[in-house]
Amino acid sequence: MIKRPVITDEMILEAAREIAGNLSVEFNADEIAACYLPHMDGYNLARALDDLGGWGLKKSDVDELDELDGIVDDLLRAAEKKWGEENNIQPPLPVGTVIKQGVIHGVCSHTAARYLVKEHGRTREGVFLVIKFEDAEIARTPGDQLTCAAR
Repeated sequence: MIKRPVITDEMILEAAREIAGNLSVEFNADEIAACYLPHMDGYNLARALDDLGGWGLKKSDVDELDELDGIVDDLLRAAEKKWGEENNIQPPLPVGTVIKQGVIHGVCSHTAARYLVKEHGRTREGVFLVIKFEDAEIARTPGDQLTCAAR
């Protein structure tokens, strides 16, 4: 399978550009991008930026910086959607396959190349794990016979 897109420095910089103009203190997008780590919340990002120059960011800035991670996620989802369409990515395992995480119930319609998986032991309707195609491993059962290529 052609590799799935990942978060890039360009995505982070693009998201930082969206945020930079909305802050009460002037930061350029490069500074914001340099301080950001994936899944960082606005508070921790504000602290990292404050360490650059002791700017004293406001609560509204923290709220604005909190949006950065969502923008990055949106950019990644868009890249994954494009990747899935351009490469005609198809599910390698059929619905009903038992994998380590549970049983494949279907293919997610909201994100590219992901299964909806009913987790082992979960009975609540409509609750699924969302697993990337490439992360779905067929579960081995105690009766499976392992063979050694050296024999």
